Amino acid sequence: MGSLFTSFGVGVQGIHSSQSGLNTTSHNLANTKTPGYTRQQNINADMPYQTYKVTGKHTSQIGMGTRVDTIRQIRDQFLDKEYRLEFSRQSFYDKLVETESEIEDVFGEMEGVEFRYALNEIWAQIETLSTDPGSIVYRKLFIAGAEAFIDRANDVYRELTNYQKGLNEEIYKSVDKINKIGEEIAKYNSIITEMEASGTQNANDYRDIRNSLMDELAGLTYFTSQEDVDGKMQIYIDGAPLVIEGKSYHMHCEELSEDTGMYKVVWSDNGFGDVYDLDTAYSNKDRTDTGSLYGILTARGKKFANYTDLPVAPKEPQETDYRDEDDVFDQDAFDEAYEAYELEYAQFEKDVKLYNNTTGNSILTKIEAQFDRFVHDMVTMINDVLCPNIEFEANGIAGTDINGKDVTLEDGTYKILDVVNSPTGTDDDLTIGEELFRRSTTDRYQVIILDAPLYRKDANGDDVLDEDGNPVPATLEYTDSEGNTKYKLFVYNEEAEDDIFSQYTIRNLEMNENVLANYSLLPVKVNPLAGGTGAYAQDMFTDLIANWQKETIALDPNTLTVYSFDRYYEEMIEGLGTQGMIWNSMLEHQTGLADEVEAKRQQISGVSTDEELVNLLQYQHAFNAASRYINAIDEMLQNLIERLA
Repeated sequence: MGSLFTSFGVGVQGIHSSQSGLNTTSHNLANTKTPGYTRQQNINADMPYQTYKVTGKHTSQIGMGTRVDTIRQIRDQFLDKEYRLEFSRQSFYDKLVETESEIEDVFGEMEGVEFRYALNEIWAQIETLSTDPGSIVYRKLFIAGAEAFIDRANDVYRELTNYQKGLNEEIYKSVDKINKIGEEIAKYNSIITEMEASGTQNANDYRDIRNSLMDELAGLTYFTSQEDVDGKMQIYIDGAPLVIEGKSYHMHCEELSEDTGMYKVVWSDNGFGDVYDLDTAYSNKDRTDTGSLYGILTARGKKFANYTDLPVAPKEPQETDYRDEDDVFDQDAFDEAYEAYELEYAQFEKDVKLYNNTTGNSILTKIEAQFDRFVHDMVTMINDVLCPNIEFEANGIAGTDINGKDVTLEDGTYKILDVVNSPTGTDDDLTIGEELFRRSTTDRYQVIILDAPLYRKDANGDDVLDEDGNPVPATLEYTDSEGNTKYKLFVYNEEAEDDIFSQYTIRNLEMNENVLANYSLLPVKVNPLAGGTGAYAQDMFTDLIANWQKETIALDPNTLTVYSFDRYYEEMIEGLGTQGMIWNSMLEHQTGLADEVEAKRQQISGVSTDEELVNLLQYQHAFNAASRYINAIDEMLQNLIERLA
């Protein structure tokens, strides 16, 4: 009877194994459409054999049937890691593509109001005014076109910076989301460990939740992971721990600087510093082109950029510039200038490397710098034609400002208004020195009142003489309110790279309110000191149009190719579109790779209805066979009991 009861136990084990298989298969079928569900599979093992007889060297054993060893998930860890890498890259380039598209919308080149329209309009008005400078209508239209240009430029730059601020807020939200995902993964680490500690339960459904969280995390930031023997998932971001066992570490946003209010991402509590290196360009090789968070950081950049962030190559000295009227070459002066040029160029190369890793690495800061350079060079060119400057050597010049305060110029070389060759307004005073575009917080000139005139000097310190042999003035003679003869020296307030208020940058740029209020102040007449007899300064318009067409501006410090104003803007927009196409191509490539790997994952981990129905039939037959086996054993035991009775 012992053997029969043993056989009965074998049948019961078969029932249990088949029932477990039926339950697992039913569970798979029920979750066919459940997102993130991983197909499960019963792993059966032989029961330990029972020894019933030992004869000499021989041992007789009875098989005890089967048992469910475990219920495992069908996953490929390699495919999981590969998918998360490709999905992380997809998310990175998706953010760059989105940013490029937003920038195109800002300029209105695809749809909306094109900035190009405002650009073309101001130059159309210059050409029109050049045909009839005396026309009041043409002057008003030119001033209106200039005002529209500045307003549109300000709109564009404001929209760019507002979008930049929006990305900054996205960074904060992404960091918060990463922290919450880390907390959730740590929580499920603890649940899985506790459930599986006894060895009698599996936590496969909780593993599915954890895997889905890890997939979501990959879209935000790339990470590496390793599951330990207890089932806890360890997660690291660039070597820094995010989750270890049941503990999660956190990131937080910290201001890069008080001036910008922009965030960088730093670790809060794991002893590491910055999460991302924002001073190095992203790299596919180094796997830094990953995660939407880093994509946002890359697109946004570290600051609100302007023209000073775009390195400009120094001008190489030309021998022709060091030959006098008799074609005598000044070798010493040329060598000195070339030595200085080489030092400047070495610094320029360093600036370019920094630019490539910072400003040039961000689509937003790059376009801000390029656009600001375009507007800056354009408005300063117009201003320099309307109010031309010359170099002047000051040697302890003392006077007063317009408010009577004492002013002394330190020894050195200054830019001053060319009071002889500057065009004048059409007002009764023939006003000179009125720029068209001004810095909102800095006057173009510091006016110094002198009691005696100053005259232009040549390189040897001698007076520069006009055609009649008279010294050329550097100051403007006038009569003050008390009837005294005085002289004005217009000293140009230079732009300083570290002083935003001194710069002709879009954020600090506006129309000259004096010209807006009185169009007769627009410099269009020949200066009387230059022989003006009421004629209009036609040469000024010729210079404006020539400078518009002259190739002077470099779009990219890495190529040094220079463009005219019109061509510069076209190249800037084309370059933006080209970059967008490159990123779109990368996005499509990464999307294809991610989808391909995900399809392979689903082939392994996804539920196949047909396959599960086959398994269902197999387990049903095994269940029926075990049932019949038990029935047979039951009948045998019944007969045996009846015979013994």
